[in-house]
Amino acid sequence: MATRRGMSNDNIALLRWLARSAETGAAVLREGRLSCTTGRIRTLCKQTSEWRWIAGPHAHTRYADVKALLVQEGSALLATTHGIRTIRFETGNCAFELRLERLRTARGEAVVVVAHDVTGQVREELERLRDRETRLHEQRMHAMGVVASGVAHDLNHALNVIALRIARLRADPGLRSQIDSLESIARRVEEAAGTVARLQDLARRRRDRPSESVDLSAVLLGAVEMARSDFDRPGPRVDIHADVPPLPLVRGTAAELAHLFSDLLLNARDAMPEGGAIEVRAREGRSGIVVTVKDEGRGISEEQLPRVFDPFFSTSETRETGLALSIAYGLMQRLGGSISAANRAGGGSAFTLEFPLASRSARRAAEQRAETGRRLRVLLVDDEPDNLEVLQELLAVEGHEAETAASGRAALDLVASGRRYDLVLCDIGMPEMSGWQVVRELQQHDPELPIYLLTGWANEIGEHDPRLRGVRGVLAKPLDLDELRAVLATSGPPPSPPANHEHATMAS
Repeated sequence: MATRRGMSNDNIALLRWLARSAETGAAVLREGRLSCTTGRIRTLCKQTSEWRWIAGPHAHTRYADVKALLVQEGSALLATTHGIRTIRFETGNCAFELRLERLRTARGEAVVVVAHDVTGQVREELERLRDRETRLHEQRMHAMGVVASGVAHDLNHALNVIALRIARLRADPGLRSQIDSLESIARRVEEAAGTVARLQDLARRRRDRPSESVDLSAVLLGAVEMARSDFDRPGPRVDIHADVPPLPLVRGTAAELAHLFSDLLLNARDAMPEGGAIEVRAREGRSGIVVTVKDEGRGISEEQLPRVFDPFFSTSETRETGLALSIAYGLMQRLGGSISAANRAGGGSAFTLEFPLASRSARRAAEQRAETGRRLRVLLVDDEPDNLEVLQELLAVEGHEAETAASGRAALDLVASGRRYDLVLCDIGMPEMSGWQVVRELQQHDPELPIYLLTGWANEIGEHDPRLRGVRGVLAKPLDLDELRAVLATSGPPPSPPANHEHATMAS
């Protein structure tokens, strides 16, 4: 029931609640001054923390305090023809939605401001956004992985034929005068194979983990020195401060880690178009080595952080491809480590990398590769005639006898006919019967037969893949001849023991 003065008891109770509310505040702005402020607004005015837009066209706008925010935004509303404006700002760990509405009074125009704490709502929205981005990220990576896997396989197949042909030509005494040219071509093939491997890193398809041990300190300091030399040119000055003590060995290869650090340093430089300092620090942690690369740029917005490792995503106008961070993420996953991005409290971004330590058990010594040169009978299984032909020729040059089968079924028929082999090299991607199926069939026939798989997908097969049961190993295309020679040296029957006169006498 309304009173004669036009104000009901319910309305009075509502105004009193508004004045005491911990989440909602109200005020009136007239002629650049605040009045009729409620408790929540007065509490916010006492704080000195910076206010900023959460998102939108003015995401970089900053206000020193809430009073400056309300006065400027209210004055801006009065200068327009709009009657209502709703915006979101954040300060510290809190977020507020501000509703500003023009009000005509007898004393002229004013702005009524209602501020509501929406911190919980904003956090829920960000969480939903992160979940959505995660799902989209997985879908994008799956699609890219399928494409990258097919491209990598085809390129590795072509590179394998070229590499083996080069190896065959290098073994020809009549081409000694061309050895330098052949070596140059071989190096180009190796570089192309490395590019294909980075393509698989980009698509998160690689599963192999390098067994090599590498001096992380030396690689990191080398990348820093190269970056300093590259940054020493006209333009805004970029300094690199490195704190890298001697550290234990980590798993990886020097070449791929050098690429990784160089890309991170370039990314840090590009984040500071006006110049600044890059801080590189490495320390031994509880479970491995921790490396941080920090810059003094603008940092990465909260909505972009979940996507910073996506392919073709970049926060810098100077980087065209946006592939470096995605490749870094794929590499760190494959090494068994991790990489993460965050914003620095004082401005700029920080990338943190965690590397697992190298295994203490050393690899088999290289002398195993040079064991007695036994002549082996090798069965080659591949549906590509070029691969069969050149690998058969190469094995003959190495002193071995090779027989070929153009399909899995043909290989099984040869073994079933009673032919004996010391080693089987079988391709995986074949029509009708894959290499995995051939392995299962051969194992049933002869469980002791040494079988190695040859494939352009070797990098995508994890070391603990259950399908590897019964397989001695996986050789990657393009084929590494030293690795092949090591396989040949450790395959086949053991050499016959030397004749013993005492045993001979006893036998007689």
